[in-house]
Amino acid sequence: MLNRREEWLDFILNSLPDHVFILDEAGRYVDSYGGQYNSKDFDAKSYIGLHLDQVLSNDKAAELKQYIDQVIESKQTLVVKYNLKLHDHLLLSIEELQDSALPEESWFEAIINYVSPAQTGSHQVMWSVRNVTQTHLLESKLKKLSETDELTNILNRRAFLLELEQAFLAQKEKDQPLVCLMIDIDHFKEINDMVGHLSGDEVIKHVAQVCQTQIRATDHIGRLGGEEFGILLRHTNAIQAFDIAERVRHSLSTSACNVENNDIFPTVSIGIAECNQNVDSMKRLLINADKAMYYSKRTGRDQVTIYHDNLPDLKIHSAAKSQILRAC
Repeated sequence: MLNRREEWLDFILNSLPDHVFILDEAGRYVDSYGGQYNSKDFDAKSYIGLHLDQVLSNDKAAELKQYIDQVIESKQTLVVKYNLKLHDHLLLSIEELQDSALPEESWFEAIINYVSPAQTGSHQVMWSVRNVTQTHLLESKLKKLSETDELTNILNRRAFLLELEQAFLAQKEKDQPLVCLMIDIDHFKEINDMVGHLSGDEVIKHVAQVCQTQIRATDHIGRLGGEEFGILLRHTNAIQAFDIAERVRHSLSTSACNVENNDIFPTVSIGIAECNQNVDSMKRLLINADKAMYYSKRTGRDQVTIYHDNLPDLKIHSAAKSQILRAC
């Protein structure tokens, strides 16, 4: 009767759609069940008796071992999401590694439960895991769409400000250089009036593309609205940012944007603001960069200005002048 019950329980466990592994506190696979619904070609039983570092790369084995340690120490259920790249799989053959059907990177979600020594004689965990690669790719695609400016394919305003806020908080914590650039296309209204609003869109796309070629992959550029852009430079001070801004300015003024057989050489006004002890918020950093940009624009355009405390606020002066003219 007992054998039939054990056979029945074994059948139930192996019918589970997700893979379930039992691992001990040393990271050794003690047993495995199920998973046939999600992976018909993978023999999870072959892992039994092996340790994590015999199955996975050292870095990945160490990452998963930390999850085991955390669950055993806290005795609380842990839900984690992690990725595995092809080179992380030590047991794959050369033929399997060259199989184009295998993705370069797979994502998994695991539910890790504590199993007490009273039941097994040692500290163990039950690791139930599901392949969530397709869901992860869809979520990543939707996230990218929600963060991307439709016209230029760079960050939209919301996404750029979020990156800037995170960088600002990290800078305050680690005291690392951080700079924000504000860029505005000169005479954009005149460009629209001369060649049309659709052509103006082509100029905006051109400016975004040229800016991207002049910054590092770790930097961020976003369209803040209309013809205005922001660039976030990490680990960069104002003097270094000035060189980058000058490259951007020069590249734009010397590279033509062809619009309906018209060569347009757009110029930009750029303001630079560095995060320092006087900048107490992300908003203040943006305001400083904006003031410097307006100084560039009001004093001749096609130039770069670094913000400093004594810089005249020409944007406010211009607005005050407009109010006076209205009153007259």
